[in-house]
Amino acid sequence: MRICASTGLTLVDTRLSGFRIAKSSYGPLNPRPRPNTRGSGRSGWSRFDTPGTTVYLAGDKRTAYAETLSPTRVGSQFRSAVAFAAQQFGISGDEARRLIEEDWTRNGNMVPGWLPASWRDGRLMYRLRMNSTASWVDLTTAETVAALNRFLGQTFEEQLEINGITLATLSGENRDATTLIAQWIREQVLDDGSYPAGVKFHSKFGGGVCWAYWMRRTDDGLGPEPFKIITEDEIQQHDNDLGYVLGLYGASCR
Repeated sequence: MRICASTGLTLVDTRLSGFRIAKSSYGPLNPRPRPNTRGSGRSGWSRFDTPGTTVYLAGDKRTAYAETLSPTRVGSQFRSAVAFAAQQFGISGDEARRLIEEDWTRNGNMVPGWLPASWRDGRLMYRLRMNSTASWVDLTTAETVAALNRFLGQTFEEQLEINGITLATLSGENRDATTLIAQWIREQVLDDGSYPAGVKFHSKFGGGVCWAYWMRRTDDGLGPEPFKIITEDEIQQHDNDLGYVLGLYGASCR
């Protein structure tokens, strides 16, 4: 770990190895590219997406499951929908839940409370490793937060009405904020003349470390990214790490 003399950002120089869950039909390195838009156009983006292509990896399998399966958490929105349906149709809570699950499944949504076999069958757990060492910006340090405020603080106040960038900003749901930070970092030239490979951050669901990698070679049409697939495993119903995360979320696997 070191501090970049040009930007003040904390850098981690490592040959990244991480886990990613992806549809087997697409492979692990085919995320959706993002257009160069601002405002509401970014509301559906992932946290550190930038214009171009971004892929996310987790430091361990449990964190990969935790990030991917967060929609299975039984939250207030789903409970409210069940209660409303039961009241409107004069049916039991169990029957209302069944009807809503069928509707959500029919529309291609992951249903809170359970993970269908069809979701598992269409995906693999990939382990990827970079071919060489690269520099990553660590978003968890005081030095990085200070640098972001120094360079972006005024912009955040004037454009987003955010008075100061904190760790809460970095882990929050304001995609205008997090993607603007990611875009600024992606554009920086580091003190060794290179560009950041991406950012390192903590999973907002607790647990391990995650990485966002900006696919510059793909975006610039320069060929494949410098990653090797180490393993690609089927997701089994009785996988211990899968069961652990679903247990945290109050969900089950079918």
